[in-house]
Order: sequence, then structure tokens, then C-alpha cells
Amino acid sequence: DPQPTQTGDLGNRIVSNQPGEIHNPTPQQQPQNRLEMQRETLYQAVNEDDDPTRERTFRNLQELCSSVREGQERTRGINQELLRNNQLIQQQNERLNRENRKARKRLSRHHERLRRIKEQQAQELDKFKTDINLADYAQANGYSIDKKKSSVNCLVLKDNQGDKILVGLNQSDGHYFYSSVNNDRDSGSIIDFIQNRRNVNLGEVRKELRPWINEPSNAPYSPKQATPKLTPSSPDRHKIITQFEEFQAIVTHPYLTQRGISQQTSNDPRFQGRIYTDSRNNVIFPHADREGVCGYELRNQQFKSFSKGGIKGLWTSNGSKDDTTLVICESPLDCLSYHQLFPDDTTRYFATGGTLSDKQKTLLKGVFEKFYNKGGHIMIATDNDEAGQAIQQELRNLAPSTAQINRIAPRHHKDWNEALIAELRQQRELEQKRSRGRGFSL
Repeated sequence: DPQPTQTGDLGNRIVSNQPGEIHNPTPQQQPQNRLEMQRETLYQAVNEDDDPTRERTFRNLQELCSSVREGQERTRGINQELLRNNQLIQQQNERLNRENRKARKRLSRHHERLRRIKEQQAQELDKFKTDINLADYAQANGYSIDKKKSSVNCLVLKDNQGDKILVGLNQSDGHYFYSSVNNDRDSGSIIDFIQNRRNVNLGEVRKELRPWINEPSNAPYSPKQATPKLTPSSPDRHKIITQFEEFQAIVTHPYLTQRGISQQTSNDPRFQGRIYTDSRNNVIFPHADREGVCGYELRNQQFKSFSKGGIKGLWTSNGSKDDTTLVICESPLDCLSYHQLFPDDTTRYFATGGTLSDKQKTLLKGVFEKFYNKGGHIMIATDNDEAGQAIQQELRNLAPSTAQINRIAPRHHKDWNEALIAELRQQRELEQKRSRGRGFSL
């Protein structure tokens, strides 16, 4: 039986309680693919018996085929054009590659010419430095050689303007080089020598020096007397010699006085020209080898050093043909002290500056042999300690086996300077006692 309809009051709305019906909408058909539709239309047209439709379809097909053929022709033409363009591009690339290879060869030849030119220029500069005696060139420009101060490895030259230079020969490359005593920045090769004195460029320097190497037999300058031949040396030695030229010989110094050395001792002919001072007021004791000055000791209050770049040779006093005794000490100060304690006009002094190097051993061996041949007496006066004893033994080994050689050391002190200071102190104390005694007697 049908159920009675019930309604509910929801304000202005009335809701029926009848069962609701579910509405299912009919699904819409998805549109077919356009190409599929055209294909189906074409099939339908072919299958139809309608002649106009078939004719229209065939015309469309003919037009389509014609369009396809035209497209293929255009594509073929485009491909041929692209092929021709590619061939042209390839030909152009090959031409560019050939030109590039030619340009590279030309550039390589150009670089090779530049390299040869630079090499020739470098060789020319090297010839300037090796083939032209810088001392000769300096003499051609107003300098003269100071033979008294020159040595086998260093020529000292001066001009009338007060400039003083030292010329040497570098043992490593055979270049002549110089340094100015007045200006430590003024140094180098013959090229630097010219440019530091004239406002000229390198090209002008070349023009200046070419006559010196192109016509050596007809050089622009020929000295009246042959320039002394230089023995090659190192730049370090040359620097030491240049520094040494700035030092001043002295006969007394506050440091020497403080160490008990009297002016009578330091001014003795035996030591004149063997003690120097530098711009900082240090006492300088120069070391020398067979070629000249090779280094120097520096002494002052609470200061002791050796020249940077220098090597130890031997410090020596002045010698005389009448010398009969050779005294070897460790320091120049000990030599001065020994002489002040035991003055003797026939004694020559040598100092090693401490332990012996191989170079010093070679030098001393020659000195010992020369003294031995003239019948001289060798006195070893090294320090009174283990190091001094070791040096004493090394010195004995260097001397000829039959040489007259003795060892003398301070009895109560380490070295001869300490012994001198103690002796002076004792003399002052004795003098004070005598002064007090004379005062009491009055």
C-alpha cells in the first residue's frame, strides 16, 4: 500500500519524506579524433554510390598528392641547396685552414727571427761585459788606476771628481764588474757603469761599445801602460773589498783603551795600517789571503762579529826582513796584548780568529815553511783552554817536522788580553801603594 506522505515544517520550507529518486545522467560521447573522422568520411565517400561525392573526393586526393609531390620537390631542392652550401662552407674552411697554416708558418718564421735577434743582442751584451776590460774603458773616461791600493783581484780607480770605483772579474761568468766606494747603489757591469753616469738608453750604449768589440785591434782607447791582469774573484769578495775601502786606519780607539791596549802599542810601526774603524765606530781587523782582503773582524763594547759574505783568512801585523820570531794567537787583540807584554822588534804576529779552517791551514803551512827556511822560530800563543790546546796541536802538525816551535800560554788567565788587563791592574795597585807610602814618609 502506498505510504501516506508526511511533511515537515522547516520554517518557510516544507520537506517531503517521500523516497527520493536517483538521477543518472546519460554519459556524453567523447568527440572522435579529427583525423579518424576524416578517414571515416573518406571511407564512407568511397563506399557511397554518390558519383559527385566520389569525384570530389578523387579531386581532393589528386590535389593532396600534387601538394605532396610539390613538397617533396621543394624539400629536394632545399636539400640540394643545403648540400651546395655545405660544400661551399667546406671549401671555405679548407681555404681558411690553408691560409691559417701559411700564417702560422709565417708567424713561426717571424718568431724565429725575433729569437735569433734577441739571442744576438744578448750575445752582444755578453761580449760587452766579457771582452771589454772595464778598467780600460774607465781610464778612457777620465779614471786612473791606484796601483798602491789595487790587488790581483781588484783594481782601484779614481777620477778627478772624487769618484772611486773598484773593478773585478767575476769568476762564475767572466764578466768585468765594478762597484763605487762612494755609492753602494752604483755597481754592476760596464753597461751599468755607462748608464749610471749618462742619461742614455740601451741602444745608445750599444752604439758606444760596438767599436770596442768590432775592432779590438783599433780600440778607441789604448792605455799608456798595460792594465794589470785581474784574477777572477767572487762578487762577495768584491763587496768585502768595496766595504774595506770605506774604512779608516786608526792608531787608537776607546775599545782598545778599555781593553788595556795603549796608544804606544796600537801606533807601533808593527801595527800601523792593520787596525781600522767603520762608520759605526767599530774596530776592524782585516783578514787576508794570498789574493788580498777576504773578510774582517768587528769588535766593540759587548760586540763581536765577522763580515757577512767574507771568509776567514789571517790577520797579520806588518813584517820585516829581520823578523826571527812568528807568534800565532787566536785574536788580533791577543797579538796586541802579547806585544805590549813582551815587546820585540823582530817578532811578527798572526791571528786566526778562532778555530782553523782548511783555507787557513793552507795559508799557515806556507807561512811556516817560509819562516822555517829563513831559520825563524814559531811561537804558539793560543788560549789557555781546551780549544786553544786543540789549535796548538793543529798548528804543530802544519809546521815542518824539524821546525823550532814552542807553546806559550797565560799561566793564570784564559788569554793574553786577560793577562794584560790583570798585569795593568796589578801595576796600578802597586803604584797606589807606592803613592800612599810616599805620602806617609812626608
